[in-house]
Amino acid sequence: MKKVFVCVVFLLLPGVFSVARDKPKTGWVFTPMPNLGYTTDTGVTLGAFSDFFYYGDGSSYPNFLHHAGFSAAYATKGSWFAHFYFESPSLIKGLRVNASVTYRDAMVNNFYGFNGIASPYDAALDLNADTRTAWYTNKRRFFRVAGSVMGGIGSHLDWMGGFVFRHVRMADFSLQKYDSANSLFVAYRDIGLIREDEFFGGTSLEFKGGFVYDTRDVELSPNQGVYGELYLVGNADLGRWKYSYAQLVAHFRHYVTLFPGRLVFAYHLGLQHQIAGEIPYYNLNEVATIFYPYEEICGLGSRVTVRGIRYNRVMAAGYAWGNFELRFIPFKFQLFNQDVNLVLNPFADLCAITRPYRLQEQKKLGEMYPGLNIWQDRSLPVMAAFGLGGKIQINTNFILSLDVGRGLDPQVSDWTIGMATTYVF
Repeated sequence: MKKVFVCVVFLLLPGVFSVARDKPKTGWVFTPMPNLGYTTDTGVTLGAFSDFFYYGDGSSYPNFLHHAGFSAAYATKGSWFAHFYFESPSLIKGLRVNASVTYRDAMVNNFYGFNGIASPYDAALDLNADTRTAWYTNKRRFFRVAGSVMGGIGSHLDWMGGFVFRHVRMADFSLQKYDSANSLFVAYRDIGLIREDEFFGGTSLEFKGGFVYDTRDVELSPNQGVYGELYLVGNADLGRWKYSYAQLVAHFRHYVTLFPGRLVFAYHLGLQHQIAGEIPYYNLNEVATIFYPYEEICGLGSRVTVRGIRYNRVMAAGYAWGNFELRFIPFKFQLFNQDVNLVLNPFADLCAITRPYRLQEQKKLGEMYPGLNIWQDRSLPVMAAFGLGGKIQINTNFILSLDVGRGLDPQVSDWTIGMATTYVF
C-alpha cells in the first residue's frame, strides 16, 4: 500500500505545476507496462501488457484508427492467461473489424453453484489450507477465438455480425494439501445438477447478429452520448449436439455531462436471457459480448460486470444488471509530454436473475445444507453493491482502473478489489 501511495502522490504533484493540453496525437502511440494488479478472487497478477493506438495524421484524435493490445500474466491464486486483441474502424472502408485470441488456465477457479443467492455460501468452507477444504473450487481451462464486423445502416446505427469458437475443459480441483474430492462441483454432479455428459466441458461455435446504436463523442472515455446493443446469439454444441441454445442480449449505456471536462454521470443497463435450448453449465459464466478487449468476461461479479460481488457468484440462464457511477476529474496535467487525467468514480451496481438455471433440480440442495434456508424458502432478490473507483487516463484512451466495492448481502459479497486496463463501461 505504501508503494501505491507513493505512486499516486508522484502523479498528483505535476498537477500543481502544469496545465493539461489537448494536443492531438499522430502515428503510433504505445505504452508497454508491467501487468501488476490485484483482484480479490484471483490474487496478485504479475505479467506484461501493451496497448498500441494508431492515430494517422491526428485528425481523428482522440478516436483511433487502429487499436491492438497484448497481455499475459500469472495470478498468485492459481491461474494464467495470454490474450491478443485487435480492433479497427478503418482497416476496411465502411466496416469496423474486431478479432481476439485468448487462452486462460484457471487451476483454482471459483464455483459457487447456480442462481446466485439461491446457492448458500459458507465462508468456513472456502479455500482453507488449515482445514483442507476447497468446497467452492474447481479447474477451468479455455481457448477462444472470436471475430466480429460492423457496418453502417444510417445515422449512428450499425448492423453487426460475429462468431466465437470456444473450447472449455473443466476438472475437479486437486492439490495434496486440500481434500479436493469434497467439493460443491463434485456434489453437483452426484445429485444431478451437473450432468455426466457435460461434467468435463465441451466445444462450441457461436454466431451472433444484431444492431448497434452509437452517439458517443469519444469511444473509450465518453463525455456524452448513448451506446446501445441489441442482438441474438446462437450457440451450437460441436461435441454432442445436445447443449445448443439461443440468447437475447441487450445493452444500453448513457453518458451525461454535468460539468464540462470535469464531471460525467454514466450508467449501463445489461440483459442476457436464454430464449431457446439449454445452456451447458460450463458456458453459464460467459457474459456475451460483441468483442473481447479483455482476457475473460465471466459470470456476474468482479471487475467488468457487477463490482463488489464475488467472481462467478451469479450464474443463471438469464440475468440483468446495472452500473451507475459519477466520473470526476480533479486533476489534469502533462507528464513526460503525455496528457494525464486522474479520475474518481463512486459507483453503485445492481443485478437480478431473470431466468433461473435448473431450479427444480436445485431442490436437492436441501440434502446438502440441512437446517439452512435454501432457495425454496427465499425469493431471488435484486443484489446490490457500492464502492469507489479510481482511474489514471493517459492520452484519453489508455486507462488504468481500480475499483473497491462491497455487496450488501454477505452471501454474495465481501470487500472486493478489481484492477483493469483500457476499461470504461
